[in-house]
Amino acid sequence: MLKKRFILSYFFLLFCASLNAQTPCSYNLLGKVISTEDSQPIPRATIEVISGEDRKSLINEPDGTFVINNLCDSQISIIVRYVGFKRFEKKYSLTRGNNELTIKLEVDVKDLEEVTVEGEKVEEVVSLQQSSIDKLKLNQSAGSSLGETLTNISGVNMLQTGPTIAKPIIHGLHSNRILILNNGIRQEGQKWGQEHAPEIDPFVANNLKLIKGAAAVKYGSDAIGGVILVNPSELPDSPPVAGKVNVVGASNSGLYASSLLLEGGIDGLDGFGWRLQGTYKRAGDSRTPDYRLTNTGTQEKNFSLGLGYHKENAGLEIFYSSFNSDLGVLRSAHTGNLTDLAIAIDSDRPLFIRDFSYDINNPFQAVSHQLLKTNGHIDLENLGAFSVQYGLQRNERREFDPRRAGRSGIPALSLDLITHTLDVDLDMVAKNNWKWDVGASFMYQDNSNDSETGIRPLIPNFQNWTAGAHLISRYIQPAFELELGVRYDFKHYLVKRFDRSNNLLKPEFDFNNLTGSVGGIFFLANEWTLRSNVGTAWRAPHVNELYSEGLHQGAAAIEEGNDQLKSEKAIKWITSLEKQTQKLSLNVSAYYNIINDYIYLRPESVELTIRGAFPVFRYRQTNALIYGLDTDFEYHFSDSFDLNTRISLIRAKDRRLDSPLINMPANQLESTLRYHFKEGRLASPFFSAGFKVVDRQRNAPRVVSIQEVLDANRTDADLFASDPSIFDFVAPPSGYINFNISGGFDWSFKEDQTINVYLSVDNLFNNSYRDYLNRFRYYADELGRNISLKLSYTF
Repeated sequence: MLKKRFILSYFFLLFCASLNAQTPCSYNLLGKVISTEDSQPIPRATIEVISGEDRKSLINEPDGTFVINNLCDSQISIIVRYVGFKRFEKKYSLTRGNNELTIKLEVDVKDLEEVTVEGEKVEEVVSLQQSSIDKLKLNQSAGSSLGETLTNISGVNMLQTGPTIAKPIIHGLHSNRILILNNGIRQEGQKWGQEHAPEIDPFVANNLKLIKGAAAVKYGSDAIGGVILVNPSELPDSPPVAGKVNVVGASNSGLYASSLLLEGGIDGLDGFGWRLQGTYKRAGDSRTPDYRLTNTGTQEKNFSLGLGYHKENAGLEIFYSSFNSDLGVLRSAHTGNLTDLAIAIDSDRPLFIRDFSYDINNPFQAVSHQLLKTNGHIDLENLGAFSVQYGLQRNERREFDPRRAGRSGIPALSLDLITHTLDVDLDMVAKNNWKWDVGASFMYQDNSNDSETGIRPLIPNFQNWTAGAHLISRYIQPAFELELGVRYDFKHYLVKRFDRSNNLLKPEFDFNNLTGSVGGIFFLANEWTLRSNVGTAWRAPHVNELYSEGLHQGAAAIEEGNDQLKSEKAIKWITSLEKQTQKLSLNVSAYYNIINDYIYLRPESVELTIRGAFPVFRYRQTNALIYGLDTDFEYHFSDSFDLNTRISLIRAKDRRLDSPLINMPANQLESTLRYHFKEGRLASPFFSAGFKVVDRQRNAPRVVSIQEVLDANRTDADLFASDPSIFDFVAPPSGYINFNISGGFDWSFKEDQTINVYLSVDNLFNNSYRDYLNRFRYYADELGRNISLKLSYTF
């Protein structure tokens, strides 16, 4: 039945592709690059178009032509580079629809051996395809968390802990296996917990970028899954004051949020810029189609301040941000005894349901993250751009349980993490088609428990020293680019813990590894591009994996560490084939990730404590294999209709036992058909309809029920004696289809002043379902219908 509904819905949307309209980003560029010397076409030139805050790069065709569609800003800059010719840069004003232009390059009088490739920064791995979420899509996802926002990219899923906590999964990996760079700083918090969401306000970002490969060479260890770049726009360098106001409302949880951004410069002080931003967000109990999810409210109070002074060859910036949130944890996930735990897991409804409220009661999380960054850079003549960056972060996490004797106001978990980072980098001037980048990074962390809890800490106090250095080389030709990178990292832990006899122990650990990356990008005929990269990455076990000991409140589970764990080591091969024409945009990306000594939490038992009854998980290691395919397809049937389809297929297994891994994404397909109305007083009006199909996880572990675990405990039986593979307490839920609609427009009522309106309805038919990647699928359904209205005013 699920397949029939999916097929009928898909072909219904395709049938609608006979109508007419206009794209929101409706500026198209049709160009040709020729030589001023003989007017002959120049093939394989590197072309970069800057439209607002977005950048698009491509290589032109053998006949010199190129096409770039769906630019969102009428004011653009074009940069063209080709070996043997002078660098071309010019600004243009576009009109809606097609714009044709001819770019003439002047022959460089220098010898080819002296020609340099200008403006190519080794900031990301070019042989790995980057996915991005631009400011338009960020507006449309305003009010969502970082994890939710990133699911707009194929290959990215959410690991949820109820409706309030979501963290990104990239190709099946999450938490400590993903690096997040927040405004250039490596985000460091208590990210080891599967229910510890990134402490980042998406309203700060102008765009999000994602690198799905093992990009550890540039950014440091831990990037086995990939790298997420949270990028604000560049600071202004002159007056006047500009800004943006966002207002968001949503029906399901009564969410309301607002964000204000102001920025500008100072008269008489060219090069100086400032930015001030603040966000307030609040939501109450979410609702499934049939009942409320009690104690799933959230509240955020965030702000940031940036100051910068830039001249042509040097600059200095200071940035400070404060993120503060309270997150309710589903009350029904905490049961009082083993019988209630078994009943809760077997029940179709949560055991604890109350009327809607904005109150956040125990259990809940209170998280605060402060970030201070200073960055300076200078261009050194005939050498390159040298930069130094220092970051100071403080992450405070408090988790509150329902506690007796009036102690509910005392946290059950109280952690304070202070992190210092220092990064130095030299992006060298390119010569003879070679480009080099060399850098080093240092980090010191101190993590401490607050004794006020009165409970043996879940993880002990520790200190972490980390140092690393990298070298990246890139060889650039008109038809291809090759790159090679190498990096060395060293990590030292000093752990301070008490054993069961209350003796102070200070175990120390040293981890180190050499990682590398090799790849290339090849510009093929007929507008095809091929990228391929093989990269290695590694990750030292975190202290929680070594020494967890007790109830992890947010996860509603007891976790036990393993001090014999080794470092994870991964080799990931990812290859993508891309094609872009005026009507078609296609990207097919395949990956194959081998991870040795893969660390995972294995369900093993259930246990009754004075704080309730909970499943017991222990950290184990195996050798894993994760492979899959991502496809992004966009087709412009006409000026009115666009079809956008994303497919993600993934498979994961334990190579030692030839059995499935737990908590891996299921296969899914998402498709949206968008209709663009003709413009009048309103700009870029559109309506879209789409659906998302998530298959049942057909590659899931075996099932051992709570009752079977209790029986095994009673008879002292070993659940792994005849089958050593991992198990789950319940079978995966059924697959599902959700339908969504949305629409919006822009209204420019004054020069440089625009109001953007966006209305969406998610889970249109109020479908009841459970998602395999929600850790609370044991206890409750997913959210029902949600109507959101998002307004933004730019001035």
